Amino acid sequence: MNVSRIGAVVALALLWGIGVAGADEAPIAGTLKAIDPTAQTLTIEATAKGKTRQVTVHLKPESRIVRFTRATEPGKTGFIEQPVALTALKPGWMVSVTTKHEGNKEVAEIVKVVLER
Repeated sequence: MNVSRIGAVVALALLWGIGVAGADEAPIAGTLKAIDPTAQTLTIEATAKGKTRQVTVHLKPESRIVRFTRATEPGKTGFIEQPVALTALKPGWMVSVTTKHEGNKEVAEIVKVVLER
């Protein structure tokens, strides 16, 4: 019986470790400083815990860029997700990016435009 408990604890620890390694703790949020459509990268100035850093986020073909707009169709309320082209992004816009680590790179899964300035 103790062997099965130990096995269960080991299995849970392994599953927890896989989940933690697969994603960042929190999205990267900040101001867009640079957009490079050729290199498929965004440079974001993010501030966390009183420290400001520049983060380069790489985009892949499956990365999504979206903004949220109010529904304009009759009978629909709330916000709808609207795709945005990389070339439409502008420096100074506020974004929130969900990333995953690939080697030593941050790779975007979804880029959400929070504020257009």
